[in-house]
Amino acid sequence: MQSEEYLIAALRALAEQDREREAPEEVEMRLLAAFRRNRSRRKWKTVVLASLAAAAGLTVFFFARTDERPKPVARSPVPQQVVEATPPVEIAAPPARKAVRPVTRQPREIVTEFFPLLDVAPPFERGQLLRVVVPAATMREVGLPVNEDRLADRVYADVLVGDEGLARAIRFVSYEE
Repeated sequence: MQSEEYLIAALRALAEQDREREAPEEVEMRLLAAFRRNRSRRKWKTVVLASLAAAAGLTVFFFARTDERPKPVARSPVPQQVVEATPPVEIAAPPARKAVRPVTRQPREIVTEFFPLLDVAPPFERGQLLRVVVPAATMREVGLPVNEDRLADRVYADVLVGDEGLARAIRFVSYEE
């Protein structure tokens, strides 16, 4: 016990003697701030590199089987309406008639919510929405249910890509008539 007390007293005396040799508090604060900035930059670089690797992997995954395309949605035939004009009886010019066009219904697009592709995404300012074709198994990767026999089917998806080239989120698209 006595030797421990002696050691503590010696260390305190040494600290008191070297107090004049320490850097001012403002230098210490600047040094700590620079250390923290450097540390956060390294974390940021790690996140960006991991995101780029994930984006490259997703791109390869999306375009690995470009030979298969989704089957286009079959449109139901719409009956054509024909309007027959009767010859005018009067000598005056016939009244102008509007041509009757068949009404075509466009398929209605149905989309899911966006699913994030990055655990920790860097700040987002601008980006692009890209329509791609992916295997239905991709839906399972974000937690959506897919039947086992449909995993190889191709589906449409919109991928949100930031200006830095990172794929940030994905949503799936289907069509209903």
